[in-house]
Amino acid sequence: MKKIATLKETKMAILILISLVSTACLIEEVEQPTQVNAGGTFTTIVTVSNFQAEGTNAHHGAMAVMVPDDWSYTSGSFTTTDDVGSGAMLVDPDSGSVWSTSSTAGGIDIDTFFTTPDNMQWVCLLSDTGSLTDAGVVHEVTLNFGVGTTNGSYPIGYVATVNSGNMMDYINADDADDTYAGVDTSFNHMVEVVGGTVGIGEDKLPSEYQLSQNYPNPFNPETTIDFRIDADSHINISIFDINGNLIQELVNEWKASGSHQVKFSGHSIPSGIYFYKMTTKGFTDIRKMTLIQ
Repeated sequence: MKKIATLKETKMAILILISLVSTACLIEEVEQPTQVNAGGTFTTIVTVSNFQAEGTNAHHGAMAVMVPDDWSYTSGSFTTTDDVGSGAMLVDPDSGSVWSTSSTAGGIDIDTFFTTPDNMQWVCLLSDTGSLTDAGVVHEVTLNFGVGTTNGSYPIGYVATVNSGNMMDYINADDADDTYAGVDTSFNHMVEVVGGTVGIGEDKLPSEYQLSQNYPNPFNPETTIDFRIDADSHINISIFDINGNLIQELVNEWKASGSHQVKFSGHSIPSGIYFYKMTTKGFTDIRKMTLIQ
């Protein structure tokens, strides 16, 4: 009897898993401006496809957008290609409860999962209605944000799924758009804010050395590392594996005072945890990043 009970529990777990991941939301396209005025409006259009049919559960759509922390969400709407429905995109009253992992996976929320840069925030949104749709339906989501006052170049990020629990457990693991993944991402859509107050990297020089967390993180296969120095210096930034073996020197040269960034590609190394280290003029800092292939 014990074996039969275990088999039933296993089958039930499989059915629950299939139920959760059967709705594959994939971000097909992002249309956004490359430059906006400080204090103006930033409008983005995100096209999301649903590979599977919604035949029994009219899920609400869920989207999280990473924007500068002095931006504000003003309004949004969605339409579907099969005329099933349309409506508004509202700020999630549960503060993005969908964007988490299960307790067995560590209970990590979206800020921790992606290591959000210090000057960025996640805005979590839900559609005001859910609808039953055939397989292959396409949703077009239009979102409007009030732009802040600080100049600079910012990497806008998008995550899309359906409104269900622990959806970060079912994230698309690579750039190949896994049909059975429940969550899809699209990062590093750069936008420049102009006409506002001077930000780091323009006329104002940083007052200290700083190595920032890479973004996106986890990444596949490329990620960006920002760093700042307060004087012309020889900089070394190197990548190491979890055993301390040198993987690659990203930077080994003199750099002028100011803000800089460098990209790292992990296409030739396996998935896992890696470290990057910055050394200059008595300053050393090390940070961890995760590659998912």
